[in-house]
Order: sequence, then C-alpha cells, then structure tokens
Amino acid sequence: MRKKNRVLELFELFRSKPRFLILIHPDPDSIASALALKRLIRRKAEKVVIAYDEASKRLQNQAMIRLLKIPMVNINKVRIEDFGLLGIVDGQWNHFPSLLNYQVDICIDHHPISVEHPYQFADIRPELGATSTILTEYLQDAKINPSKSLATALCYGIKTDTSDFTRDIHQKDAFAFSWLFPKVNYHLLKSIDQVEMSFRELEYFRLALDMLEKKRKTGYVHLGAVPSSDLLVMVADFLIRVRELEMVVVSGFEPERLVIIFRNRNPRLDLGRLVKKAFEPPGIAGGHRYSARAEIPLSTLPKTLEHSPAGEINRWIEKMLKNASKS
Repeated sequence: MRKKNRVLELFELFRSKPRFLILIHPDPDSIASALALKRLIRRKAEKVVIAYDEASKRLQNQAMIRLLKIPMVNINKVRIEDFGLLGIVDGQWNHFPSLLNYQVDICIDHHPISVEHPYQFADIRPELGATSTILTEYLQDAKINPSKSLATALCYGIKTDTSDFTRDIHQKDAFAFSWLFPKVNYHLLKSIDQVEMSFRELEYFRLALDMLEKKRKTGYVHLGAVPSSDLLVMVADFLIRVRELEMVVVSGFEPERLVIIFRNRNPRLDLGRLVKKAFEPPGIAGGHRYSARAEIPLSTLPKTLEHSPAGEINRWIEKMLKNASKS
C-alpha cells in the first residue's frame, strides 16, 4: 500500500512528541532507512536516536557511516525505558534479542513477515528490493526534499540491497533510485562503493576457494569462526557469480550462533521460503527469492556440530534443505 494516509497514520503516533528510538542491524539499507525515518519525524518527536545492536565490521558500511557523518549509538548505551516509542527498520521484532521483552511500535521492512507482533504501525513489503524504497516514498508523500547526504545514503541502500539491480528488484525500487539520484553527492557515493578490501578479508576468499564443496549446481563453504557475518555475505556474493553454480551456501560461527548466507540464481526456486521452512526452528531464517539468511543459536544446534569438520556442517545444512523441500 502506498498512499499519503500511510505517512499521516505514522505521524499520528507522534502527537504527544515522544522520544523515539530506532533500532537497526547496521547495513546500508537499514542505516539509510533509519536516517530517512529520523528526518521524516524530526519535528514531531522530542528526540530521535538511532541505535545499532552490533557494530558493522564491513569496510563499505564503516565508510558510509564515517563519510556521511551518520550519528548512531550502541543499544547497550541506551535505556530503552527512556523512550516513548520504539521502531525497527529493515528488520522485525524477533530479529532483535534486546527487544524481545518490549513492545515494538513501528516496523518498516521489506523482508517477509517472520513472526506476528502487535505493532501500532507496520509497513512490510516483501515484494520490494529495499526498505530505503519505502522511506523514499514517505519523503515524497511528505514533500520533503532530502539533503545530499540523505539522498546518497538512500541510493546506496537501494543499490546494495538489490545488488546493483540484479536481484530482488521491483519497479518501485527503480523509481525511487531515479528520483534520488540527481540529488546525491556523486563523489561520496563513489568513495563509499570503492572502499578497499583489507588483507584480512582477502584471506577468507582464499579459504573459501580451498573449502568449496560443489554438489550438482550448489556450492557449500563453511569458514569456521569468523569475526563478522559480513564476511560470509561478501564471499557468497562473490561465489554466486561462478557460472557452474546456481546456489551458494556460505556458513560460519559467530560467538553465539551459526550464521548461514544463501544466494540463488534459479528463478524457479523461492529461496527465502525454503530457508525459513528448513531452519525456523531451530533458528531465525528467511529472505527473498534470490537471497536468504539463517541464524541459529549454538544452544539449539546438534551438540556435536559446533566442533565438527566443515564437511559435516555442509552435509547437515544440505540435509535440512532437502527435508524442507520434500515436506
């Protein structure tokens, strides 16, 4: 749904000018969406704070935050009780462990609904490639002309979440991008996009090539312990470009969970639906037709799996996918 009354409905929640907390996983789409939402209601709230749950370790994301001077704080440094309204962009209530004991009032997202929650305001559109597209529509409807930095952030959010308009793309994403693009700072956009890769990250690509297991048209890679799941995303995006692969599965352990990143080039497969069916439970999972993700707490994994060789973990993932496709 895209009508001006959606923006007015959102504004209704701010009649008493409450303090507003926006929580995100800090990737380009969520950062840009939070920044746009903050701009949208900045005169309607006493205070607006953007908080993140985990610091982004990907160089492009760090560059975006630094170059666009985006103010954010760690959720651990915030008293959630001090805010009258809680909001999420580019995610949903069950994706944030720190909010599981709280009522979330606002949710704006482009991922499929993973669990029902009594939001006061929800705009969840899985058909779109980016949450930044939704917030761009809101700015248009509110007749707000975004600053160069905000337009740059939103353009980059759409660009990254659609993988340069090669996956999960909707006509509205293209319309939003074309409206924003004349307003961007082209130098900053290029500077963010062309941030160099570190030697440490490059080492994981070498490891991925060494560990790659190909089964029919699917490539499996388990990288063991990783400093950030961003590395898994980068490797998956790289490997899905291999001509002989239609699907890529890249997994790794963070301190308290197994993270699995999926990429797909087969238009007949709804990857997000399959992954949700396969891995929820034991974890949180889902995504879109061409990209998906699963996060599984170590406490819910088979006890021996955490210390198993990479091949056994790949076989477990393969089995979970196979069982889901049959049921």
